Order: sequence, then C-alpha cells, then structure tokens
Amino acid sequence: MQEKNHQTFYVISDSVGETAIRVTNAALAQFPTFTDSSVKRFPFINTLEELTEILEDALKHHATVVATLVNEDLHYFTKEFTQKNDLFYFNPIHGLIQHISTITHKEPSEQSGSLHNLDDQYFKRIQAIEFAVKYDDGQNRRGFKLADIVILGVSRSSKTPLSMYLANKGYKVANLPIFPEANIPQEIFEIPKEKIFGLSASPKYISDIRKGRVKFLGLDENATYSSLDRVKTELMFANELFDKVDAHIVSVENQSIEEMAEHIIQEYKKYQLYETEK
Repeated sequence: MQEKNHQTFYVISDSVGETAIRVTNAALAQFPTFTDSSVKRFPFINTLEELTEILEDALKHHATVVATLVNEDLHYFTKEFTQKNDLFYFNPIHGLIQHISTITHKEPSEQSGSLHNLDDQYFKRIQAIEFAVKYDDGQNRRGFKLADIVILGVSRSSKTPLSMYLANKGYKVANLPIFPEANIPQEIFEIPKEKIFGLSASPKYISDIRKGRVKFLGLDENATYSSLDRVKTELMFANELFDKVDAHIVSVENQSIEEMAEHIIQEYKKYQLYETEK
C-alpha cells in the first residue's frame, strides 16, 4: 500500500467540537512520525446548507471527516455523503448514543453540548467565543440572525475587541465592518433593532487611530485609508445605516472596552426582559 504523505481532517460539530478535536488529536498522537497532517475545525454547524458546503470542500481534499453531530438529520446526511464519495467518516458518539437508546428504550435529547451541563457558564462562554471568532468581521452572514448582539462600525472602531470581550461574558456576538462600498447583508435589516449596536466616534479620532495603525505596518500614514476625508465619508455612510436599522449608538471615543461593553449589556438585558414579558 502506498504511503500517504498528507492527510487533512475535517472536524465538524453542531456544538463547540471539543470532543471531536480531542479524539482526532489523541489518534494522531499515536503516530509521532506522521507529521504532515492538518486539522480544520467547523463548530456550530446546524444547517444542511452549511454542512453541504463543508463536505463538498472536504471532498476536494479527500479529507477524513470526524464529527460529533448529535442531530440525526445532520449525522445521516454526512454518513450518506461520505459513503457516496468514498470519504472516511467517524462519529465517536453516535454509535454509543444509539446503543444507550436501545438498552434504555429512551430517545436521546439530540441536544448538542450536553456533556458540559454541569458547568453551564463555562460552556456558554466557550460557545460564545467560538461564535465570535466564526462570525467576526462579517465573515458569515448567517451569524447575524443567530447572534445575541450585532455590532456595526467602521474600520478601527474596536468591533473585534468589543466582540471578544462580550463573548467572554457569554454573549454570542457578530460584527460587520461598514464602508460605502460594502454590500450590507439583508439580514441586518431583518433582526430586532434592540440587538443592533452602532459604534460611533469623531472623524479625527478614527483617523488618528488609523494613522497609528498604518505607521505600525510600515505604510504611508497619509494613505487614503487614514485620511480625514475618507473617514468622514465612511462615518456618514455608517450613521445613515444606523438610522435605517434604528441601532443603539455607542460612542467609542475615550471609552474603555469594559465601559462600552457594560452599556451594551445593559441595553441587551432590557431587550431580554421585554422578550420574557411578551
């Protein structure tokens, strides 16, 4: 049998994927001389559309698919896809779940992440961090409707650090960079206004931050990106969008991440209370 030089592992989960990652790494650890491998992680996969995109990409690389998908539909779709396309598929928990169901005559809850129920706050925080990474900087428009909080703002308005701070508090946050050439996803106009927060600052404040950034990168600090005129144009466009979606406005000027986050949390809690009382 010809030795395989490289193998890619696609680790897919409808939760964080911690179990699948541990199983994959534990197996690879048994082959210390096999160093040419890569592991790609795909957490929070809850729709067939997302799953199909990932599996089609896995097929291009003839990857090994390791998944902890407790949802029956997602599991069987993955199983059929991999069998049809001659990919190896391993779900380390599904067989055991089925066995326990058979001997207990009970149906599984199909609730992802149940292993961590003893420490809900820990698991909620880990989920939120993974979510914030996945949906940072408008990478995936699906995240806007799934998020607890959506942050909009121009470049260098602290969207990512604010998102990660809130994620550490257990909130699922998606953010979107705003600039005139941007194609604003339709989802932004379809989510409750109470969940949307627009970051605002004076043009000079943003311009100065950008100049510092381009200088740090060794670029011309007088570049269009950091020019006052460009920043004014972007902020005008952002403010028009904030008005359209009726976003909460949060000033980032001379405020710490903690202060901004606390303001957002308090507003979001009002929304949660309203939803509970409806």
